[in-house]
Amino acid sequence: MAEAGLEVVGRWLFFQAWGHPNVRATHRTTFEITSDDYLTPRGDCIVGIRSSVTPRSLPQWFKSMARSPDSIIVVVLCSEGVCETAVGRGHPGLSFGDGRRMVFRRSSFVGPETVMIGSSKAAADLRRDLIEILRRGALLRVGMTVVRRSEVEGGGLQPPAAGGRDSDGRAWEALN
Repeated sequence: MAEAGLEVVGRWLFFQAWGHPNVRATHRTTFEITSDDYLTPRGDCIVGIRSSVTPRSLPQWFKSMARSPDSIIVVVLCSEGVCETAVGRGHPGLSFGDGRRMVFRRSSFVGPETVMIGSSKAAADLRRDLIEILRRGALLRVGMTVVRRSEVEGGGLQPPAAGGRDSDGRAWEALN
């Protein structure tokens, strides 16, 4: 039964990947999750390997909504009770054509591996306690959703009462 004043908009998808001893998460402009089963020390943006999902295998509803010019994408990364969130945007040019690499970018560059642009976080910004857990090879649970800005009441998101900033001040700016 729906609660009064509650409107359900959008859906979440969940999948898993794994950490690896070579997870460094020092890249300043992207973070990546790959279906590859290995990670070299050069992969400084990779936070998860052996992903069960790739851009190509994302559900059609997600791809369609993420291609909307007013899409907002939320990604939650969790392992052993430690979670991190990144917020960004979709883009009409997203092809979701890559069958291996899922890249979340601060920039507006769009390639076949790109899942989100304008990300509020890159690998270097992720919680270090989460990265330490992933270095032990722990399971990484990933949740993603996409909504259209126009679906939010008033035609756009309003900043939270506490000044419109998350803990590091980037999520709200990523959306504007």
